[in-house]
Amino acid sequence: MESVGDHVPNGLTGVKSSLEIVRERFKEDEIILYLFEAYQIKGPEDANRLLALVSSESGGTFAIISFSFVRTPLTSVNELIINKVFAIDESFQLRQECKGSITAYQFDLSTAEDGPIKYYFYPSESASYDEFVAKVISCKSSMAQSDPETVLNFRWLNDYRQIGEVKQELKKRESEYIVYKDIIIYCATWNVNNKPCCDNADALRSWLGCSERAPDIYAIGLQELDTPAKAMLNSTQVQASVAQWNERMVQSVHPDVEYEILQYHRLVGIMLTVIVRKQLRQHILHCRFKSVARGVLNTLGNKGGVAISLQLNEGYICFVNSHLAAHMGYVEERNQDYNAIVDGLRFDDGRTISDHDHIFWLGDLNYRIQEPPGQQRPGPLTDAQTYELLLQYDQLRQEMRKGKCFEGYTEGEIKFRPTYKYDPGTDNYDSSEKQRAPAYCDRVLWKGTRIEQLAYNSIMDIRQSDHKPVYAVFRVKIKTRDEIRYKRVQEEVLKAVDKRENDNQPQISVEKTVIDFGRVRFNEPCMRDFNVYNSCPLPVDFSFKEKDIHDICEKWLQVDPRKDSLMIDSARSIRIKMLADVHTIRGLLKKIRSSDNFDILILHVENGRDIFITVTGDYQPSCFGLSMETMCRTDRPLSEYSQEQIKHLMNDNSQEYCVTMPREFFLLIDYLHKQGSKLEGGFHTFESRKSLNTHFNVVRDWLDTWCDEEFPGTPQSAAQALLLLLDLPDQPLLEPFVEDLLASTSKSKAMDYIALLSPPKRNVFMHLCMFLREGIECQYYNLDQVAVTFGRILLRSSECKAWPDYKIRCSQFMRLFIESDGADVLVNRNEGAGAGARAGPRADLPA
Repeated sequence: MESVGDHVPNGLTGVKSSLEIVRERFKEDEIILYLFEAYQIKGPEDANRLLALVSSESGGTFAIISFSFVRTPLTSVNELIINKVFAIDESFQLRQECKGSITAYQFDLSTAEDGPIKYYFYPSESASYDEFVAKVISCKSSMAQSDPETVLNFRWLNDYRQIGEVKQELKKRESEYIVYKDIIIYCATWNVNNKPCCDNADALRSWLGCSERAPDIYAIGLQELDTPAKAMLNSTQVQASVAQWNERMVQSVHPDVEYEILQYHRLVGIMLTVIVRKQLRQHILHCRFKSVARGVLNTLGNKGGVAISLQLNEGYICFVNSHLAAHMGYVEERNQDYNAIVDGLRFDDGRTISDHDHIFWLGDLNYRIQEPPGQQRPGPLTDAQTYELLLQYDQLRQEMRKGKCFEGYTEGEIKFRPTYKYDPGTDNYDSSEKQRAPAYCDRVLWKGTRIEQLAYNSIMDIRQSDHKPVYAVFRVKIKTRDEIRYKRVQEEVLKAVDKRENDNQPQISVEKTVIDFGRVRFNEPCMRDFNVYNSCPLPVDFSFKEKDIHDICEKWLQVDPRKDSLMIDSARSIRIKMLADVHTIRGLLKKIRSSDNFDILILHVENGRDIFITVTGDYQPSCFGLSMETMCRTDRPLSEYSQEQIKHLMNDNSQEYCVTMPREFFLLIDYLHKQGSKLEGGFHTFESRKSLNTHFNVVRDWLDTWCDEEFPGTPQSAAQALLLLLDLPDQPLLEPFVEDLLASTSKSKAMDYIALLSPPKRNVFMHLCMFLREGIECQYYNLDQVAVTFGRILLRSSECKAWPDYKIRCSQFMRLFIESDGADVLVNRNEGAGAGARAGPRADLPA
């Protein structure tokens, strides 16, 4: 592809060229140097990629940004998704296999953070590939040939890394919601010459209270706060001194506003304190500090710089207070100190000084006035003309013009006397033997946009040091987010990004997301079908996701297929079967008690979004699975109840009942009692109770309607219905005393627990035992078989089931109540009892 977009990748033609479309993804100072079409192999498919070689004018660096797209021709910037960013830094590499090999059309891109990432290109693009590689090599060479002291800035790439499409789009549309609000910043610097803080509360007011309009932010820098020796010998004293200076500064700022210290940082004798309006504090999002020590051996810290970085609304502000090398002839050392501070100051978020919108550098910079030898100072140093003549020989301005320090910084017009060196306590310049030449050592400079200086002056009436304090006042337009506009733009961006993600990710559409089974009945299977469609230009794999129940659906449901693939423009039918039977009715009724739905299925699309499918219906209540208490609360046949009504009865924990024994139980017992010898062998083994066929449903309907007609089944089906009526409820009939009854050693002790059961359970148990005892006496069925079968149903327990003698205990308990001449006391209770046997009833219940 040509470097400026005359040539368009294969298949990417349209009203706009590819270059024009891709340009819309970048900022104004980011230039696309070349576009190259490639692809990656993802499983059985090829994934198109568009590699953009981009330069940043503000960062002075280059990068390759890889875009994915799924449609050709490329018609909209919304079809581009950034999937990889490669900074062309020292670690960047582009590698290709040797020409002539079978892999000649593949290459790798890698950096210290990523890679190698493999790409392929078509043989027809070989010439374009060679040109793309030449461009990349040229970009990397140009950075390698740059000044070695230049710090390469790749921060612009943060807007394109994995920080989200939303942030990228919002940044592009900043102009729609960003406004600029004025704040007043007051910068002040003073070399205090190791003098203690004044006791007078207003001693600093003439220095810090000069602004007519109350400042929003103060940045106050002190130098020579304490000597290194003092700092090392008495840190407590130094801390007290720091606290006193900060207190005095807060007392001396503009009197019409409440202020508080935001942050201060001290490096030996250099201290920077930032004070803000209390009302402004909530708008400052981050505040960080850092320092660089210079001076003796470049480590002692008697010289160096401290800095504080803060984010105010959407703007980043940096304040630097420095004390550079002293003495007339140490110009180069001062430059070195400055550069060391610039290079060494990196805040915890990775920002350097230059990574701020507004920078204010203040302090004792120590640059002197170096007049030519033999030239006398013109007249008294009190008029503007004299100041201007002196400033011709100002070392700072000379070095700035040479580009050796403070490049890009601005200083306001100086209309005050040199601030150094004075005899302490006077306004007289140095009268000692050294008679040091006056100099503008104390300065305030700034760098950035939308900064206007309102004042720049020194304070002559503060005389305790050999330096005079200096201050500067600025009006700064801070980038601020208009929340109403931002919310509108954000909503638009979220919708656009959401649409783009939906358009460019695998997805399927579902015919319906609510599967309604209508009326669902016990022991009657039903099914529903629905279709899923592939609505994207790629093959799609889907599956139903396993949930915390360790399956894709509840036990009463079956889904077929559980997973499948959809080719482009294809559809697949999904079938859901539902069966509320003897194996699932407990779980279904439990679900109904707490939810309005039968289940929620999760249809997972690989690399796409999940789709939630609700399975619902209206369960027609039946006696099978309901507790004896619930059935005793009914005042009409269960067939006349709705799911919601039976849900209310199941959740009713009161002791109020319409009857004391379920009518359904009575109907079965009454019918079975009348059968006499016809019932012989009617109660089969324990395991046979749960094998039902569809003919059983007439028995279900007879019970659920309280039918007056003759029983529609056989004595054997009635016996089976009785077993299920007792076995299917969530709790066994003799709960909550199952363990106690299994441990009882006599009928009288067991009766103590039976008496504590709810009336419905107690009555059902007693009538059942009388019915069984009479049938055994008449020899209609076998005592041992009945004792085992009913014992394991009435005393069902997953915990006790693990006991070695569980079945024996169940049978022995039943024999106490159904054997005509059974003894009141069990014998040989402990024979073979093993683990889990209990000595007697629970201590908290009567024996």
